[in-house]
Amino acid sequence: VADPAGFGLAVPLDFQRTTDDQRVFYVSPDGAFRIGIKVTPASPGGPLAAMRRSDANGPSNNPGYRANTIVPTTHDGLPAALWEFTWNGFSPAEGARHTYDLCWDENGRMYDVWVSAPVGRLTEARAHFDTALDSFTPGG
Repeated sequence: VADPAGFGLAVPLDFQRTTDDQRVFYVSPDGAFRIGIKVTPASPGGPLAAMRRSDANGPSNNPGYRANTIVPTTHDGLPAALWEFTWNGFSPAEGARHTYDLCWDENGRMYDVWVSAPVGRLTEARAHFDTALDSFTPGG
């Protein structure tokens, strides 16, 4: 899809686009999968420092925050950071969720793309994550 926020990526046709004041989401019809995108000015210290700051806030932003890792990596040859974590989820009925989150700086912007899904559906979540990243095109 060519998103109105100025980037493009491949998402399943039945995923619904929503936004909040900072992010764009594509959510599966059953709400199990959330693909999120956030575009901001490049952050001091780059992607790894940004993810470390997010990780430090993990317990306050994600109830039950656990199993967290941050790994330096690359995205299309650019320095990037991969953050993974598990948390309690949106409701007790839904159960625990796992998040895959990659950010990188490109042309003065930081792009942050993630997928959140129930812990029992991580193979599908990783496939959505890889597809979103492989197809992502930044805005001009």
